[in-house]
Amino acid sequence: MEDIELRKIMEAYNSKLDKVLQVNDSAMNELQLDESQKNRNKIVRSRSIEVISFSFLVLFSGWYVANHWEQTHLVVSGIIVHLFTLVALIGSIGQVVLLQKIDFSKPIVEIRKKIELVNAHGLLFMKLVFLSAPVWWAYAIVGIDLFFGVDLYPHLDPDFVQNYLVFNFLLIIPLLWIFNKLSYKNLHIKWVNKTIKIFTGTKTMKALEAINDIEEFER
Repeated sequence: MEDIELRKIMEAYNSKLDKVLQVNDSAMNELQLDESQKNRNKIVRSRSIEVISFSFLVLFSGWYVANHWEQTHLVVSGIIVHLFTLVALIGSIGQVVLLQKIDFSKPIVEIRKKIELVNAHGLLFMKLVFLSAPVWWAYAIVGIDLFFGVDLYPHLDPDFVQNYLVFNFLLIIPLLWIFNKLSYKNLHIKWVNKTIKIFTGTKTMKALEAINDIEEFER
């Protein structure tokens, strides 16, 4: 008789414990969703500012090209700056679209992954910096012309320009290789980990690590 009563007591206890755990899980999920929504709204504002800034730069660089159409070296330099700014703008717009499409009725893991993908946006700018290294002179020529009113190109030695162009052309292949390697999937590679950490900062690094962890969990 005592065994039967004890079993009933244990069953009742287990039933109450299950209910408590379910309530706790539900509360935790609501808190996580609320936090995720707040993070989403904050990031949307940040990315919207980026979109406005890059839109202005795209329009300005386009105006610069049109305004110097008769000077080939300034046009080429302006187009290079314009194209890289356009890529950055498209990336920022894509981030805003991705954020707006987040469905908070989906599982927490899926929501978290999308938000972390947005938080890792700094990696795109880092890659653009590496990829633009062979043509950094375009920024220098446009910048000096805009801020100091000096056309630098005519003052450069032709042999220097030729050697510089050849050297930077040879850099394209290794830079493309580095561009491909710089990914959250390669964080286990020491030089990739250190490079991303140095050039993007703690926030982006944590986001990349979180994405990596989520994908390992999904597998």
